[in-house]
Amino acid sequence: MKHLKIMMAGAAAMAGLTGSLLIAQQPKLGHDDAPPAKPAGSSYDVSSLKYTPQEQKNIAFVSEYYRALQSHDYDLALKHLTPDEINHNANDPSTGPGLMAMLKGRFPTVEPLHKELDPIPNLIVAKDDMVLLMYMASDKNPKDPSKTYEYGRFEMVRLVGGKIAEHWDVGDRRVGAQMWKIEWCEKAGRNDCPKR
Repeated sequence: MKHLKIMMAGAAAMAGLTGSLLIAQQPKLGHDDAPPAKPAGSSYDVSSLKYTPQEQKNIAFVSEYYRALQSHDYDLALKHLTPDEINHNANDPSTGPGLMAMLKGRFPTVEPLHKELDPIPNLIVAKDDMVLLMYMASDKNPKDPSKTYEYGRFEMVRLVGGKIAEHWDVGDRRVGAQMWKIEWCEKAGRNDCPKR
């Protein structure tokens, strides 16, 4: 129940502060595993929002964590997590070490640390110990491939003691595109695998 309240608070913050921080689109750096960024529209004057110095530090820390992930530097990424970090994605291992092991198996080559997030989030919202990154994308309509539809995906984390203690994102199994993660975890014999 506590996790549901945190997720609902994050969703409410996102709904209430849509457009809090828009980040301009940057050129992609050769990754095709995430949707390209495009600014999200808002009628709210985002220039009036102010973050505390701690919230600004949290945004920078979380950005560095995702830059490490996107650079496939899983040792650096692990340093950003509490030892008991919980991953709430229903498709991924539930622990930080499990997630890093899965990603390392798929993307084993470490790249130099990216100077910025790739892709750039459309929106970043920070409130107290929570940071939310929102990405907008479009895809072909499965019923009519000549048409597209827009959708959003998010990454949200909660920090404790200056490190990431919990993580939420989209955990969609509708078309089975995420099953490779579950199969990898089971074959690796991990005890933090998602349930089928």
